[in-house]
Amino acid sequence: MFFSGADRGRGPDRYAEILRVTGLAEELGLEAVWLPERHYHPFGGLFPDPAVLGAALAARTERIGIRAGSVVVPLHDPVGIAERWALVDALSGGRAGVSLAAGWNRGDFALARCAFEQRREYTFAAVDTLRTLWRGETVQVSGGQAVRTFPAPVRAELPLWLTATSAPDTFTEAGRRGCRVLTAFLQLDRVTLERNIRTYRTALAAHAPDRAPHVTLMLHACVAETTALAVAAAEPSLIAYQEQFLDLNDRAGGPGEPLTAAEKRELSRYSAHKYAVERGLIGGPEQAAARLEDLAGIGVDEVACLVDYGLAPQHVTETLRRLAALTS
Repeated sequence: MFFSGADRGRGPDRYAEILRVTGLAEELGLEAVWLPERHYHPFGGLFPDPAVLGAALAARTERIGIRAGSVVVPLHDPVGIAERWALVDALSGGRAGVSLAAGWNRGDFALARCAFEQRREYTFAAVDTLRTLWRGETVQVSGGQAVRTFPAPVRAELPLWLTATSAPDTFTEAGRRGCRVLTAFLQLDRVTLERNIRTYRTALAAHAPDRAPHVTLMLHACVAETTALAVAAAEPSLIAYQEQFLDLNDRAGGPGEPLTAAEKRELSRYSAHKYAVERGLIGGPEQAAARLEDLAGIGVDEVACLVDYGLAPQHVTETLRRLAALTS
């Protein structure tokens, strides 16, 4: 999974590492690559449109899944989402998948299709629209016109996730609509995650019993020969990552006074330690295997390994190779 790749200027090779890592992931037999949607900030500035980058990766790969993690739905017309991702699906021979997010950063909503307060309802309604268009049927748009989108996708049904950070209602909605779930430990601990997964599974069994549950968990990943080496490689990058994230969070316009620089540094060190020790896939092979087994035990079906939070390329390569060896 990619999330935070920073745009550092006009250099022509800014996407070289993303292309390299995706090619390596395919070579190692990993399942998919996840591409985010980010706007108006250098942190994540390489990712304004996951469909465009997904199309480029589709042309350079043959097997690996190409997924949006996530499309910020309120920034788009769902008809446009269907068109772009059908194109990715066609280019990739049927490898597209999309997670739908309501968005959290008010700064992203400069050109939104709905008010920030209405973002969840807008996102949930898009599920039915996307499925209808993906089947080749028509939908009514503003003005009463009926439209059908092209190109026709390859796969019969688009795999859809709902991105759920902490609200149990989103897990319930994913189950009710027969979607998969993409989540993370950003605002969750293990106990809350397990409870939310149970909520999702209960809703899925009640409303879409023909669909198998599927929970994808994003984790910061670094697997080295030993846990000490993994933490040493990851922790400085995690601190810098958290500092950038806090700067982005200030722009989101949340409640309360902005943090001071000293408070941000202290919180970044604390958060980095938490991710390295408790909330990431960071350690030696034995520790990583135990972590994966524990997560499977609470209902996690798939882990999306975040690798672009500042790790050196050699550590990314080692991490993917060790993870592939664990799961082969």
